[in-house]
Amino acid sequence: MARENWTSSIGFILASAGSAIGLGNIWKFPYVAGENGGGTFVLMYVLCVLLIGLPVMCSEMLIGRQMRRNVINAMGKMEQVGEHAWVRYVLCGLMVGLAAAFASMHAWGLVLAALLGVWWFAKKGFSALGWICTAVALAILSYYAVVGGWIVQYIWLSATNSLSAGVSETATAMEVSKAAGTLFGDYISDPWRVLVGFLIFMGLTAAVIFGGIRDGIERISKILMPALFVLLLVVIVRSLTLPGAWEGVVFLLKPTAEALKPQVILMALGQCFFSLSLGMAITVTYGSYLPKKQNILKAAGWVAVLDTFAALLAGLAIFPAVFAVGLDPTGGPGLIFGALPATFNAMWGGPIWATCFFAMLLIAAVTSSASLLECGATVFIERFRKGHQRCSRKQAVLIGFIGCTVMGLLSVFSTADWSHLEPLHKGCTWVMGKLAMGSWFDLLDNFASNWCLPFTALATALLVGWAWDPRKAAPGLLAEDDAGRFPTWILTAWAFFIRWLAPIGIVLVFLNLAGFIKL
Repeated sequence: MARENWTSSIGFILASAGSAIGLGNIWKFPYVAGENGGGTFVLMYVLCVLLIGLPVMCSEMLIGRQMRRNVINAMGKMEQVGEHAWVRYVLCGLMVGLAAAFASMHAWGLVLAALLGVWWFAKKGFSALGWICTAVALAILSYYAVVGGWIVQYIWLSATNSLSAGVSETATAMEVSKAAGTLFGDYISDPWRVLVGFLIFMGLTAAVIFGGIRDGIERISKILMPALFVLLLVVIVRSLTLPGAWEGVVFLLKPTAEALKPQVILMALGQCFFSLSLGMAITVTYGSYLPKKQNILKAAGWVAVLDTFAALLAGLAIFPAVFAVGLDPTGGPGLIFGALPATFNAMWGGPIWATCFFAMLLIAAVTSSASLLECGATVFIERFRKGHQRCSRKQAVLIGFIGCTVMGLLSVFSTADWSHLEPLHKGCTWVMGKLAMGSWFDLLDNFASNWCLPFTALATALLVGWAWDPRKAAPGLLAEDDAGRFPTWILTAWAFFIRWLAPIGIVLVFLNLAGFIKL
């Protein structure tokens, strides 16, 4: 069965941007920026995108296009055509290092997993990394869809003008925010209500990729991504016209020396990987459908620009409004669900603006969740067989849907606390040690963003930068007719970044995260 291709460069760029621009930009980026110094975090984030994120993204696209296989087969084949088989044993050494780090945190289950990883990498090499990337993508989708379900619920609440129900017209912004926070707390503490939104969101995600690459993801992305930016700009215009909004702009865009701390750099790098969808098989999978006539450097550059632009626009939509009504910008994960209702309540036509905002958020969430499910679906289609018959796309989507839904139930029933999953809580404490903080939802988000994604990105950099000589790989970044027409210094810079800067930077982050060094 012939593999599909993207029909156009713009289709690929919008689909890739759709996978990157999601809750990581519009939900997570603003609250993480708020908690980590505003403009200082933004500056570190942009530097991480330019120096580490973009080179890794190009590498993932290159792996996909060169091998034209699912992420497991692609990474395994890439290692085989490389010239340095010893690199897999570097991965084994990294797993030993992770085992030592987890032991220092009393995360004994993770120590066992890391030691098993040593054996797995020694035997299977980088194809094992493909399995890990796929598992991480589906695990992220399992809790990502919970937040998507929250958005479905809030579209309904905003459309029915229920966000400020029971609050008097003379209530202050702080009182409205407190009431909204209580409403949000009551909602997430009722797992059955959360479950309804979660199932609706998972259904929307599956529906997008049923049509495949051209008729599903690409067609939807061409419609939804422009709509997303239009809605963002509409909300920004309204936000910036509020009295006192300029303080929010200054907070978001002005770096301060006092806020520059190692933790801010760590959070910026973790956010970079999460926001750009790196290390979770998405870019490799999308790259595998990219024809030779497309220039990877240009495509990746546009995706990074659109992704960073969307994150900044989200900040401009949220922080000016938050400052205008005198709320705390360090509101955490509940910022858009607790603080923003107070903002919309202060606006003329508040329910309309609120509905637009949450509709925009749903668009971003669905385009990203579809790419996560597509990673698993591609693996199932190309690796699950009955005799000589491949798994069909509908069967593959159904397998991914059921698997992620079952995994997601753990997040659904633990978003408020562990009271519904007490036996699991005890097991997680033994497995995760000091990393077992917060609910299962918080635990999975922290482990995936700050440990799994940097590790898989590091392994990808080693695969392209060392197992496969980047000087030989670099021409593959260009389109077929670009030879002699593209500046060679850009290819040289990419080779340096992917071979040296990205691995060293990520290793330093790991060492600091594990407490072995203090930056």
